[in-house]
Amino acid sequence: MLYGIAHSSFLNMLPYLPHFDAYAEEVTVVTSDMEHDPAQITFALLWFPDDDFFEHYPNVRVAASIAAGVDSLLACPSLHDDVLVCRNRDSEQASIMSTFAIWHVINHQRNFPLYRQQQQEKCWLRQPMRAPSDVSVGVLGLGFMGEKMVNDLYQLGFDVAGWRKSQRQLENNNIPVFSGTDQLGDFLKRTEVLICVLPLTDDTRGILNKALFDQLKPNAYLIHLGRGGHLQAEDLLNSIDEGKLQGASLDVFDEEPLPKNNVFWTHPNIIVTPHTASDVRPEAAVLNMVEEVRRYSAGETPKNKVEAAIGY
Repeated sequence: MLYGIAHSSFLNMLPYLPHFDAYAEEVTVVTSDMEHDPAQITFALLWFPDDDFFEHYPNVRVAASIAAGVDSLLACPSLHDDVLVCRNRDSEQASIMSTFAIWHVINHQRNFPLYRQQQQEKCWLRQPMRAPSDVSVGVLGLGFMGEKMVNDLYQLGFDVAGWRKSQRQLENNNIPVFSGTDQLGDFLKRTEVLICVLPLTDDTRGILNKALFDQLKPNAYLIHLGRGGHLQAEDLLNSIDEGKLQGASLDVFDEEPLPKNNVFWTHPNIIVTPHTASDVRPEAAVLNMVEEVRRYSAGETPKNKVEAAIGY
C-alpha cells in the first residue's frame, strides 16, 4: 500500500478524495487536516503547496499538479531534487481551453465587441465580414494545450501557426511551426490574433511586452491564457491606447483575484475572466496521479514528468 496526500495552501482538496476510492487496493490518500503519519507519505497531489510542505513530508518522491501548470510546485521553496514533479494531462481539459480560445478568436473576427456597442446605441449597421482564412492566428506555446488549439483552429479554417522554444514539427505538417528566438520575429509579423499558452519560466517572464506587441500585424488582438507573469501590464495598456493592439482578453493575472481597483476591469477594450479558460476534472487529476505513482513504483520515469531546469 502506498500513502499519499492531497494538499493546497488555499484550495479545498476534499472533493478529490472520493475519486481515489477506485484505487483503494493500491493507494491511501489523506488531506492535511486528517490524521496521518507524514513519514509514510510518498506522493502528493498538489496545487500551490505551502512553502514548507516538503519539509513536513520529506519522503514524497512524486508530486503531481492538479492542472497542466506546475509553476506553483516548482516555485515551492522546500522542493528538493529527490522529488519528481509531474503535470496533469487531460484531453477534456485541453478541449475546454481550446474552445475558450476559439470563442475569443471568433469574437474578434466577427466584430462582436463593436456589435455589442451598436446594440447599446440601437444602431443597425452591418460590419464587413472576414472568412477564417483571412485571420492569421498565432499560438505562442505548443505544449499539450497549444497543440490542441492549433489543430482545432486549423480545422475551422483559420490561418494558424505556432511557436515553440525547441524545434519540433506537429503531426499536421500543414500547420507552420516557428521555433527559437531567431524565428519569433517572423512568427509575430504574420500574426493578427496572438494566443499565449506558454509555461512561466525565466525565459518567458515578461515576454508579452511592447517590443513583442510592436511586431504583430496592425490592429492585433491578444488572448492571454498562460500565466500572469508573462504580461507587462503597462505595455499592454499603452499598446491598446496607441492603437497598436485592438484589444485583449485576459484570463490570468499577477495577482488573483484581480484587485477591484485594477484598470483592466473597466477598460473598454479588455475582456476579463477569472482564470476560467479551463477547469480541472478531479477524476482526471486523480487518475493521472495514480498512473504516475504506478510508473514510479515499477522503476519507470513518470510519463508527465517536467524538467525543473526549464520549467516544463
